[in-house]
Order: sequence, then C-alpha cells, then structure tokens
Amino acid sequence: SVLAEVFTANMTSLSKKIGLVTGANSGIGFATAKHLFDEGVTVVAVDKDSDKLQEQPNFHVKQVNLLSECEIRALFQWIRSELGRLDIVVNVAGIGTDHGILDGDYEEWMKMIQVNLLAPTLSCKLAMEVMIDLCGGSGHVVNMQSVWSHAVPKTEHVHWYSVTKYGLKSMTDGLRVEVANRNLDIRISTISPGPTESNFNTNSFKSQEKIDQTFGSNRAFSRLDPTEVAAAVLHILKSPKNVQINDMIITPQKYVF
Repeated sequence: SVLAEVFTANMTSLSKKIGLVTGANSGIGFATAKHLFDEGVTVVAVDKDSDKLQEQPNFHVKQVNLLSECEIRALFQWIRSELGRLDIVVNVAGIGTDHGILDGDYEEWMKMIQVNLLAPTLSCKLAMEVMIDLCGGSGHVVNMQSVWSHAVPKTEHVHWYSVTKYGLKSMTDGLRVEVANRNLDIRISTISPGPTESNFNTNSFKSQEKIDQTFGSNRAFSRLDPTEVAAAVLHILKSPKNVQINDMIITPQKYVF
C-alpha cells in the first residue's frame, strides 16, 4: 500500500551507527546484539559473563559488573575515547528470584534494585551525555521492561522483580519528559515482553524441575523466542525519526496477564 511504502521509505537506517547492549551474553540481549550487528551497527556487547560472545571487527565485547558504578563509568569513558560517539543504547540486563517478598531479604532486594533499576538509570544518563556531547543531541535509548511493569503478578516470585520494573518504567517516563524539556532529539522507548525463553528463569530457580513446578509444563501458550523480542527492538529503532514508540507490549498468543 501507499502508506506502507511511505513508512518504509522513512525508516531509520541503522547502518554505521554505534550501539550498546547490556545483558548481551544470553537471551534477549544476545539476540538483540546479533540483530544489530547484522544491520551494520558497531556493537558494544556488555555482560558480566562473555563466554558466548566473540570479539571481532565492529563487535566489541566488554565484561562489566553492573553492580559497580566505577565499571559502568569506565565503560562509557572507553566509548568516548575509542568510538567517539554512541547512537543506540538497549538496556536488557536484569535479574530475578525464586520467591516472594516475605521470603526475601534486604541484600537480595538491593542487588535487584541495583541491576534492574540503578544500572540502567546510570547507563541512560551517561549514554545521553555522550549523545549530547558527541552526536548533536540525537540518539535512541530502549529499556527492557516487562509486562510486570504494567500489572502486579499473581505469582509471588515475580513480586520484587515487578517492583524494580515499575521503577524502571517511572524512570524512563521521566527521562522522556526531560528530553522534551531540553529540546533534544533523543528518542526514549521501552519494550515490555511477556514470558520469553531465556536463562532468566534458570538463573532465578536454578533447575528446570523447579521451573516446571512453579509454572507447570502444560501451558496453553508458547514462550516468546528471544529473537522475536529482538525483532521488536529493531522495529522500534528503525521507526521514522519523527516517530517515538513509547512502549511496546508483546506477549505470546493466548497469554493473559
């Protein structure tokens, strides 16, 4: 159709841009980093582990502990000095737990707040400073939220995770206001996926048996594949420059939250 042709013609090219992806060693982060690289983006792939990532031209692997402010700041200083610009940031990294708030403890709550909220907040701030200083005040930030930033889950183990994701949603919405107040051309987007096949549950529950005990093995829906979420990230990034997709909620068919 004519409308589709106009939209396609105005799509943002990602070729030769520089993009940062956190949580890039697995799951959605891994798929997103690969998709961006295939689109011609110079990728900075960030994770605390890097065994699944291979350094190559235009694909930089950086081991960063997101619990460390110093390591996060050093990463962005490296980007400034070695790459000279930053066009895209996709904050994917996140952690969960296998129990509810009443069975949790202060140290665990703080760790999840640090990784799921404070680290992406600092990443956004430092990335946007690079975009302002070196890219003429333009760029695109995408934060990985969750359906649990829109509703409180019935399953207890996701309750504190939901708290951190509600916080991330509020922070990102605030950034969008501040960008508009400063008349910057930085787009601020979020994507809120439902259940996705990744190592997130494995890391939280430690075994497939415990995962099946919690969720059941005979579900009416199939989990999203990380590549499907990554494709949604690309759709957001490639939208016309005057289009800001504030939030995109994607879930498996037949999944209700």
